[in-house]
Parts: sequence; structure tokens; C-alpha cells
Amino acid sequence: MTIHARLLLLVFLLFHVCVDACVLKMGYRTNEKLPFIEAAPNNAGIYLELYTKAAQGIGCRLSIIRQPKKRILQKLYSGQIDFYPGLTFTELRSNAIFFLENGLPSADVGLTRGDVENIASYRDLRGRVVLLALGAPRVDSEKYSVLIKRKPELTIEQAIKIILSKQAYFYKDELSVLSYYLQEHSEISQVKLHYLCCGGVKSLTAGFSRLSHHYSEELNPDFDDKQVLSHINFPYRLNRESLAYRFYQELMRLKVQHYTEQLYQSYINIDLNQLMLTNENAG
Repeated sequence: MTIHARLLLLVFLLFHVCVDACVLKMGYRTNEKLPFIEAAPNNAGIYLELYTKAAQGIGCRLSIIRQPKKRILQKLYSGQIDFYPGLTFTELRSNAIFFLENGLPSADVGLTRGDVENIASYRDLRGRVVLLALGAPRVDSEKYSVLIKRKPELTIEQAIKIILSKQAYFYKDELSVLSYYLQEHSEISQVKLHYLCCGGVKSLTAGFSRLSHHYSEELNPDFDDKQVLSHINFPYRLNRESLAYRFYQELMRLKVQHYTEQLYQSYINIDLNQLMLTNENAG
């Protein structure tokens, strides 16, 4: 082999080592959450497009791992996977997970049978059975005097069957997910969405493992220990030298350039802020 050929081979090998070293592992449960992700082994949806684009923007590739949610979260806690694409902040989770905004909007809403009166808050559910997917944002059962029924790997189809069979009164999920399902299943006319019950529009957050080799952190000088702990008030922030920080910055760049908004609306044409305002005025 000539010296020139050896140099070309060395460059080729080094290139592939560098590319393989920059792999972002995204973990998600096995069942679908449309329009965000199809059921395993397919991964099509908003998450695949958004995170592939962001990973490529910092010279990395995206790898997706699908397993039951409990197992995925265990791997997230231990750093075996890097991030979960849509995860709600809790103080317990934050011991092992750093929460960062991904640029997508989110709003939790309620689903009931069609004959139920408008529900404006959890207080209207006193004494009722509230259905939640395992791992979904909790509802304070003691504060609102409700009974919580949790199901692992719960699909919307299953949730609607439980609601219509009166095994639960109220099901909470993300508006985009419920709207997408209902527009694809127009025959479902016996259910009703409640827009103002559950906190309004907020930013969707991803969970990045604090034990990932792509993650490093530093003290957050803006942290206020007199305020409630949250993803925007946390003792640590991303180290600017970390890959996790570059990944977050790329997600924010895609948001500012309206890529994220256009991607979201290509799947479901909903302006969450306008929808919430319209329903608030109607109420």
C-alpha cells in the first residue's frame, strides 16, 4: 500500500471514529404517541424529525432506543441513554435528569364523555376517578379529592374505552396527541375535550441524563432557593463546553427560525395559544 493510500485510509477511519463518537441516544417507550412518534419499531413523527435535525446541526447522529418506559427511565437515570424527548419535570427526576426546553408547545387537557359539563379546573372533579398513563404528570389527589387510576403503556384508544365504559370519569393527556387522534378517528363523537382544566400552554421539556458522557454542568448563578424548584429555576445549568449545551442551543435555533413551529403544524394545524384564548372567551 502506498503512503498516499495509507493516509486516505487513516483519514477515512478517523472520520468514522469521530462520527460514531458523536451519537445521541434517544429513548422512548414502545407504544405510539402520535403525532410525536409511531409505535416501535417505527419511529416516524415530530420527535424523529426535530431531534434528527438538531443532532445533525451539531455534527452528530441520532440513535433511537424503544423499550418499556420503566426500563427506558432506568437507562436514562444511569446514563445508558442520553435523553427522553418529552418529559415532565419533577423534583425526584431532577436528581438524575436535567430538563431543557425543546421548542415545542404543550398543553394538557381533559377528555370525558360527551355529556359532561365543561370542566374549568381539577376542583370540578371532586370525588371522580381520574385516569392517567403511568409516568404522566400527576394530579394532587388529596388537594382536589379525586381518585387516581394509572395504567402502564396506556393508549388513547384504551383510554377512550375506559372513559366510555364509565370505569373512569376524566382522562388527562396532551392536546396535540388527543386532537391528532380524534381528527384521524372522526367516528369518535361520544367524547369531549376540556381545554381550560389543566394549566394552559407551556413549553415542552426533554429530559437529559446527568450521567450521560455528553453532559456536564456548572452552578447556576441565577438559581433562587426561595423559589419553587423547576426546569427554569434549578441549582445547575448546562456547561457551555458540553455537547448537551450545543444540542440545546441548536434546538433553540430551530425554534427561533420557525422550523419547529412549521414542523409541528405540518402534523397538526393547531395554534395552541389562540385555541386556549378562544375557549377562555367562550367560557
